[in-house]
Order: sequence, then C-alpha cells, then structure tokens
Amino acid sequence: MSYALSVPQLLARPRRRTVIVVALWIAVAAAVAVRLRVMLAHPLPPGVPWLEGNDRYFLDFRDTIWTPGRFLLDGGNPYDPQSYQAAYPWALASSLYAPVWLILAAALAPLPYLASIIVFEVISLAVAILMLTMLFRWTLPAHVALAVPIALLWMNVWYPGRGALTVQLTTLLALIGLTLVLRTVCEPLVGSAPSNDRSGDRAGAWGVALSLLKPQFLTMAVVGLAAGRVRMVVRGVVGLALASLPVLVACTVAAGGPIEFIRSVRRDLAVANSAHHPSGLMFPGQRRLDLLGQAVRWGSGEPPGWLQLLVPLVFLVVVPVIVVRLTRRPLAVSVVVCSSTLIGVYHGTYDLLILFIPAGIGLGMFLRGELTRAGDRIATLACFGIIFHLETISTRLIPGFDYRDADTLNLLLLVVGLVAGLHTAWVIRRESGSAGHPNPAPLATSSTGGHDSDLPGLSFAPSRHRHRR
Repeated sequence: MSYALSVPQLLARPRRRTVIVVALWIAVAAAVAVRLRVMLAHPLPPGVPWLEGNDRYFLDFRDTIWTPGRFLLDGGNPYDPQSYQAAYPWALASSLYAPVWLILAAALAPLPYLASIIVFEVISLAVAILMLTMLFRWTLPAHVALAVPIALLWMNVWYPGRGALTVQLTTLLALIGLTLVLRTVCEPLVGSAPSNDRSGDRAGAWGVALSLLKPQFLTMAVVGLAAGRVRMVVRGVVGLALASLPVLVACTVAAGGPIEFIRSVRRDLAVANSAHHPSGLMFPGQRRLDLLGQAVRWGSGEPPGWLQLLVPLVFLVVVPVIVVRLTRRPLAVSVVVCSSTLIGVYHGTYDLLILFIPAGIGLGMFLRGELTRAGDRIATLACFGIIFHLETISTRLIPGFDYRDADTLNLLLLVVGLVAGLHTAWVIRRESGSAGHPNPAPLATSSTGGHDSDLPGLSFAPSRHRHRR
C-alpha cells in the first residue's frame, strides 16, 4: 500500500484528524486506568519475600527504588548485598544501575509505599510520552500526533510495554538515550570526516548518559566511538559520573572507604550473576532472550567462562562497530544495534521496547515509499513480528508451546533482523564504494525542515557542514 492510498485520505480534513487524535487519547486514558486499577489492587508489599510475590505487582519498583532508597537514606550502601539483605532479607539484591538512579530512589523513599508507587507511575507516563514524542519526531515527523497515542495505547496492551510503563523507568530513559545517540550518529557526513556539529554532540552526550543508566546499554558508547564521536561519548560519561557523585560519596562513606565500596560492588555483581538471581544464567523459569540464556535453557549446563565473555564482546562491541563502519543509514544501524544488544546480554522482556526505534524508522520509510530493499523489509517485519507477538500469542495458538518457546521465537526474529540489517549495510557499502563516494542518507525531516528538541540544550535541527579545502 502506497503512502497516497493510506493516511492522507483519512486525515485530509483537520476536524477529522482532531477527532481521531482525541479519541485515541481517550482510549489511552482508559487503558492506563484499567492497567493501574488491576495492578494497584495487588501490589507486592514490603516484607513479603520476592520469590513468594510472583502473583503481585511492582516487585521491580519495590526492590530497585523504594527499598534501596530507604536504605541509602538510613546511611547504608545499597550496592553491598550483605548489609542490604541483612536489613531487608525479603528484598531482591539491589540492581547495578548507575548511582544517579538512587537520587530518584531517595526522593521517593520517604513517601508511603502506595503513594510513592502512584508518583512513580505519573513520572513514568510523562517520560513515556516524552520518549515517544522524541522518537516519532525523528522517525515519523509528519504523523507525531497520531503515532504517540497509538504507540502508547499499544504499550498498555503489549506485555513488555506494560512492564516498561509500570516498573522500568530506566528502560524508558534508556530508549530516549538510544534515540539521541542513533539520531546523532546517523546524521549525514561530509566526505569521510565525522560531524563537528556541537548541538549534535550535546544531544548525543545526553543520549550516552541516559543509556548508561543501565549497564547493558553500554553499546551506545561503543557506537559513538565507532562513529568518531569521541567528544560526545566523553561528555556523556563525565556528565553521568558528575551526576552520580553525591550518591557515590554517600555509598563510599557507608561502605567504609573506596576499597570497601569497590568490593561491595563486586559482591553485588557476583550476586547478580548467580544462579539464585533472576538475571543469573541458571535461574529457573526466567524469561531469556539473550543467546547465552537460551543456550543454558536448552543445553545441559552453564557455558564456560570464555564463552560468557566472548558472546557479549561480539554482540555488544564487534557487531555494532561493524555496522557503523559500513553505513550510517538509520534503519540498518538501528536494527543491528538494537538486535545485537538484546542478543548479547541478559535483558528483561520490557527492554524489547527498544525495537520501537527500527520499527518506527521502517514504518516511516514504508509510508514514504522508501522501503524498497529486501533487507530493509525483512528487518522491519522482524521488528514488528516481535512487537505484535505479544509474548503470548504463539503460546495460545500452538499446542504445547510455552513461554520458553515464545522467547526462542523472539530470539530467532532478532537474529533475522540482525542478519538482514548487516546484509543491507554491506550492500550499501558496496554500492557506495563502486560509486566512488560514501552514501550515508539522512532520515526525512519534518515539513518545517528540522527537528525540535525536547531537552534543554539539545537540537534535532539538521547540521550544516562546510566543505574544507
């Protein structure tokens, strides 16, 4: 279906467009109300062991925000699993998010438990709207008013989307970071020299800092370095470190000095990788999308240590570097980076939300009649296949199909998207090489000729470059 046959006829009249947008937002409000009504009726309260609370909601909020925040305010070091779990034996060990995350935790922890949940849900919803607005201003600039409520409505239906909206504010912030970094890296370049655009570097620095809230997304720093944006990466890392400094000081004092603090972080990392932690390879019943987790699930035991190092190295570093060096086409870069990130290391199911980036780019290309390459089509279909899979459809339609098989299906779709993106990148590189010039193509801009920023000091305006002799 061509662009001429779809959206313009439906939205030709402004009044009709307004009615559709208002109706979508009413549907979003209803979906949010139903979701919160169900979840707030059965929260996991403090004091109930996390292994016994699988039929309750807000485990991640309780054990990654509210409880660590209270421990920090009481003068403890949440990164030390020994002292932390001695104080809260019913809680899951504190996750290894960037220390700046604990500032939000400390701000919400003084509130009563249910009140803090409600405040957190309001913050998450606001961040989700900001995230979708920024994403679609880049990928679907002509249809932002429609795309934001449609995507937000789907997030309230889709299992990973519900998880991100309910308890994983870090995923929403990280997706903003991924969008900013990929938008900056995929800007057109002049000749073979990297862009010196300062506004792009500022946006990318924000992106690096936000993505590094979750260590699994260190790929964004790798992508920036591979694209020659060293200053961008350094500014992002330094900015995140400075923002984390107050928490680092407090945790170091609570630990008894820098050496003891480092030891506590190593113990926390060991707990996170243990068989008794949800992110551990051998944890029974845990949803797994990463390659190592799937290998353990369908294999006979834990893989050797060298393989546990090799797989993340290949998918979090080598593959993203390869695609960035081959091309700067937004769809090819985004689908490879997002797919390899999910394959390379453990992620919660809610992190599948990052596939909104290549899906949005592919949809925008489709509406503009630009989705002509077979690899682009396959990559886009693979992303949408995961997004519309709902994590449950195959388990209900296929007899004997359980959540482990559903995770394997999603992993196979990730691999398909990854291979298709790499193939397209290689073809583009060959074509540009035979033509005798690089071929990084920008994504279409809005009708105003640029992109507005949603964060202070950031600009999505296309950079202007001058040829240097």
